[in-house]
Amino acid sequence: MANQNIIASKASAVEELVKKMQESKSYFLCEYAGLTVQQMEELRKALRDDNCFLKVVTNNIIKRAALENGFNQLNDIEGPSCLIFSKNESVDGPKAAAAFQKKNKKLKIKDGVVDGQYCTKEEILAISQLPSRMGMLTMIAGGMLQPLQQLALGLNMIANPEAKE
Repeated sequence: MANQNIIASKASAVEELVKKMQESKSYFLCEYAGLTVQQMEELRKALRDDNCFLKVVTNNIIKRAALENGFNQLNDIEGPSCLIFSKNESVDGPKAAAAFQKKNKKLKIKDGVVDGQYCTKEEILAISQLPSRMGMLTMIAGGMLQPLQQLALGLNMIANPEAKE
């Protein structure tokens, strides 16, 4: 009877993790060995500020949930591992984790999934350097406005030749 309860609790934990993986824009593995409780709380706070969260789960449950989601590539699941989930923007979690990793070298970012695509550690770190969606849209808008601004200045100079200064 006790074994059935344990199996049922593990199955529900896998099901819950599968659901969180499907609802997230991105998620990736981190190894947190050597971090103090205070450092883990700092990381959790930094993630919450960026609308992300951290979940510590056993490696076996992570493997099973990843397989159910079709990501059997998540193969670096060893040691004390946790998952970092991004709720709104795909880059939020990687950005927060990379910023925290600069201060605390013991946090090791591993592979994960971003926008439904498997990503290696290097790709996750590269994604952390990207601007957010709003930042990208701002850059595009600025690039589109620049030629119009130059045209308006040129036409103004032609229309008012005495106001060249």
